[in-house]
Amino acid sequence: MSASRAFGTDAPTPSSTLWFNGAVAFVLAGIVAITLHELARFVTAVALQSAATLYPSYVEFDITETRTLILASTVAASTSLVTGLALIFAARIWGAGIARLFVTWLGFISVQLVFSSLLLAPLTGVGDAATLFFWLGAPTSLYWVGFAAGVAGTVLLARLFATRVTAYADGSVSSMRSLGMGSWAAGTAVLVFVYALTFTFTTRSHAIEMVSDTLIGVAASGIFAPLFYQFKGKVRIVNEFLRFRKPTAALFCLIAVGLVLVFVLNNGVEFKPGPTEPAAAAASSAKVTHSAR
Repeated sequence: MSASRAFGTDAPTPSSTLWFNGAVAFVLAGIVAITLHELARFVTAVALQSAATLYPSYVEFDITETRTLILASTVAASTSLVTGLALIFAARIWGAGIARLFVTWLGFISVQLVFSSLLLAPLTGVGDAATLFFWLGAPTSLYWVGFAAGVAGTVLLARLFATRVTAYADGSVSSMRSLGMGSWAAGTAVLVFVYALTFTFTTRSHAIEMVSDTLIGVAASGIFAPLFYQFKGKVRIVNEFLRFRKPTAALFCLIAVGLVLVFVLNNGVEFKPGPTEPAAAAASSAKVTHSAR
């Protein structure tokens, strides 16, 4: 119990404040989680000296580099899973106010990227899980086993998220809905809009299937959030009322990273290894793209 709470100075946060701060934190956390996921994939390719180009929501690889495709997907998924779980369990008390919400969303979204990949593998055929299943020659049944694992993981994540909503809200239904559902709905809408802009302000052409699959994956990054509601009465957590100031710094950071994604990173950060032998110069230049989910 905090000292301020012991002296009775803590007070519930208005639902509208929870909603707005939660939405801003969600969008910022979503961008950071997806970017870190793609960076892990890109850095793996660089470490393996494989050609790759980093974009806001995917990395483009040389399709002939099977080893790179498999390892990059494995490292990206592992990075998001480990980072997310560390933030959920080990760093829950980091930050105050909107910073605490950012850390919370970042942890949960990072883990959900892995579960969403399993959910979408048999439906869209893109993402880390689909890449691993395809290049390892997995049977169709394994795609659906992964789907079941994704469902189970998402439900468990929702159960954990219910503890955070219960702690940060004041116990009223309106307060919990504002944080767990309102901020998720608004944040998801903005997040999808931002990533849609990255496909708009670019000279590259993209297949409509790729754009839609990527945006579906972005939208799925927070699907655990509304599921918390079925668990809200099953958790008993001491309230940790958060104090908020005007989220000026968070809004500035959000605008800044959004502009970087839309007008800088969407042009691609390319890595080309130097030729090591004559055969490398004649290698196929066919490419494949993989989104964060």
